[in-house]
Amino acid sequence: MATAKSAWGIEIGASALKAIRLVREGSSVVVTDFTVIPHQQVLSAPDVDPAAMVRYTLGQFLATNAEKLKSDRVVVSVAGRDAFARFAKLPIGGNLKNLPKLVDFESKQQIPFPIDQVEWDYQAFKREDNIEVDVGIFAITKDRIGELLTLYRECGLNPDVITIAPNAVFNAVTYDLALSPSDGPVMVVDVGTNATDIVVAERGIGWMRSFPLGGHSFTEAISGGFDIPYKKAERLKLEGAASKHAKQVMQRMKDTFDNLISEIRKSKDYYESTHPGATIEKILGTGSTLKIPGLRKFITQQIGTEVERLDEFKRLQVEGDQAADFAANAMGMVVAYGLALQGVGLGSININLVPIAVRRERAWMAKGKWFAAAAGLGLLISAMLFIRPISGRSGLGNSPPASVESTISQGKRFKAQYDELSGAGSQGGAAQNMLSLTDYRNVWPHLVHDVYAALAAAQPQAALLGGNLEEMKAIPVAERRLVTLDELGSTYVVPGADGKRRIRVSMKISLSHADPGVFLNKERSVAGWLRANADRADVPYVIVADSIKIPDDWTEIEVGKGARQKPDAPAFSGGKSDFNSPSPDDPPKSGENNKGAGGFQGRRKPPAGGGQMPGMGQGLGLSGSGEGAGDGSGDGSTGGGGSWSDGTDGGSRSRRRTGGAATGAEAEAIKVLDEARIGEAPSTYQAGEVFYVGDVTFEVELRDPRGASAAVPAEGTQ
Repeated sequence: MATAKSAWGIEIGASALKAIRLVREGSSVVVTDFTVIPHQQVLSAPDVDPAAMVRYTLGQFLATNAEKLKSDRVVVSVAGRDAFARFAKLPIGGNLKNLPKLVDFESKQQIPFPIDQVEWDYQAFKREDNIEVDVGIFAITKDRIGELLTLYRECGLNPDVITIAPNAVFNAVTYDLALSPSDGPVMVVDVGTNATDIVVAERGIGWMRSFPLGGHSFTEAISGGFDIPYKKAERLKLEGAASKHAKQVMQRMKDTFDNLISEIRKSKDYYESTHPGATIEKILGTGSTLKIPGLRKFITQQIGTEVERLDEFKRLQVEGDQAADFAANAMGMVVAYGLALQGVGLGSININLVPIAVRRERAWMAKGKWFAAAAGLGLLISAMLFIRPISGRSGLGNSPPASVESTISQGKRFKAQYDELSGAGSQGGAAQNMLSLTDYRNVWPHLVHDVYAALAAAQPQAALLGGNLEEMKAIPVAERRLVTLDELGSTYVVPGADGKRRIRVSMKISLSHADPGVFLNKERSVAGWLRANADRADVPYVIVADSIKIPDDWTEIEVGKGARQKPDAPAFSGGKSDFNSPSPDDPPKSGENNKGAGGFQGRRKPPAGGGQMPGMGQGLGLSGSGEGAGDGSGDGSTGGGGSWSDGTDGGSRSRRRTGGAATGAEAEAIKVLDEARIGEAPSTYQAGEVFYVGDVTFEVELRDPRGASAAVPAEGTQ
C-alpha cells in the first residue's frame, strides 16, 4: 500500500462522525487536527433516515475541511457487523510464493457469498516458524460498498482506503501500546451504538468478532420498559445513575447487561480454547456506550478480569488549547486513530476494500496531472523554438521536435487506455451487479411453499381446518394430526471442504399427537414428504435427506399448568447468521429480536394461564399467531396466540395482556390498545390437555442459478 506523510482517519459511527489527522515523523505521529460531530439523531433511532443524517453530518465536516482533505490520504471504516472477517492458519512450507494461491482457495471456502459478489482482501501475519502463516480474510458485499461510495461521492468525499473498524482498533492498540511478541494477549471490548467489536492482539496477530448488541440495545430496553420515547430513554440511560429512578433504570437494562456479559465471556473463552497457552489477563474497554454509569465495573465483576478504560493514548498527545477537548473525546477516537495510522503507513493490518476499478480510476486521474504538465512543457519548448533566431529555424526543419511528438503521442495513449479501463470497469461491474440481483430470488418462496406442503402432508382432519369449535374438540387431542407452524427461519451454512452452499431451515412446530416423533417421521407426514420431494428439477435446491432432524425430546405443555421438559432436551437453536461468531452452531443469545427469515426468537415461554395456547393459524416469525386467550388468566408474556409479543424471549414486554393488573405507563399503553381490541378466538384445548413443542430442521443444497455446479470453485483468482 502506498503511504503518505499525512492522513485523515474518519469513522462515521451511528452516533457521531469522528475524524483525526496525523502527520508522520519517522516512526512517530503528531495530531494536527481532529473533530467530533454528533449526528442530530442516533442513526438507529426510530423514524430516522440514516443516509440523510450522514449526508448532513458529513456536509458539516467537509464544509471546514474540504481543502485539507485534497492533499491528504483519506481512510474510512465500515462497521464490523457489515463485513466478514475470518482467520486461518495456512501451510506454506517456508515458501511465501504459494501464499496468494492458498489464500485465493481459502477465501472461496470461507466467504459465505459467491466470490464475484464481494470485495475482499487479506492480511498475512508473520510467524517465527515460517511453516504456517496466519491469514486474516476480510470481505464486504459489492452492494454495500457501492452504497457507501455513492453516499460519500454525493457529499464530495473520495476515500483512498476503506477498511473495517475492528482492524482500525487493532492498529491503534498495537501501535499505541507498542506490543511485542513477548507480550501476552490484549483484548479490546469496543461497545458501540449498534454493535460490539471484540479484538484480541497477540504476537502481532489479530483476532476479532462482532455481535449486534450495543448502546442502542440499552436504550430500547429502557424505552420499552417504561414506554417512553427513544430520545428520553437515551438521556435516561446516560443520566439514570444520578436520578431518583436509578434502580428502576438498571432493572430495565439487566437483561441487556447479561447478554453483553455472555457474549464477552463466550469470545474470551473461545479465544483461549483455540490458542493453546493463551490467557487473557488484560482487557481494555472503549466506545461511547462504555460511558453508561457502572457498565465497566459490571463487566469487571462478571468476567473476573479488570477492564481498563482506553481513554488516553501513550504515543499520541495534543498540546495547547485542544488538549482538554481531545482527552474528553479520546475514548471514542480509537477507530479514527487506527485508520489514520494505516493512512501514514504505520498500521499492522493494511487491507483495502475499495473496488479495484475505483482505485484504477483514481490512479489514472492522478496521472492526469502529469499529462497536463508534460503537455505544458511541450508547448513551452515549441514556443521557445518558435522565437529563436532564424539560424535556429533552419535546424528545426519542417517537422516538430521528436520530444514534442513523443510527449503528445504518449499522452494520447494514456488517455485511450484510461477511457477503455474506466468504461469497462463501470459498465461491466454495473452489468454484473444488475445480473446478480436476480440470483436465488426464488429460493425463499419455494422454501415457504415446501414447509407448508410438508406440514399439510400430515393430513389433518377436516374438522381441525374448519370453523366449528365443537367439532374440533370432539376429536381426541392425542389423535389430532394437525401440525402448527409457530416460527420459521433460515441460516446460511458456511461452505465446507466440498464448497457447496447450503441453507439450514428451522421450523418450530406444535402438535398434540400422542407420539409426535414417530408421527412426523411417517412416510405420509412431514419428514416423509421432505424425503420424497428432495430432488425436483424445477426447484432451485435439493433437500438433503440426511439432514432432516425430528427432535427426540419435546417440550410438553399441559394446559393450565405450564411446560415440562426432560433435562437432556436440547435448547432451541437458530438465529441470524453471525459471520464473526466463534461457532456457527452457537445458540442465539436470550432475548435477541430476530424474526422470520432472519432467525428466531428463542425458546418460547410456556403459558402460565389456562387458555393461552397456539391455535390454528400458521404464522411466520411470530410467537404464536393463532387462537388465543381462553379464560384470560395468562401472564402477558410470549408463548400464546392470544398474547401478542414484541418478539423477544420470555419476560418481554407484552403489547396486549389478557389478565392481571397494571399501573402507570404500562396501564396507559394497555388502555390505548383496548380502544381497538380485536376479539380473540377461543382455544381448541381445554384444561389438563397436553400438546408438544419442538424444532424440526433440515438443510437444502443450492443449485447454481445459472445452470453450473453449485459448488464454490476451488481454483481461480480474485
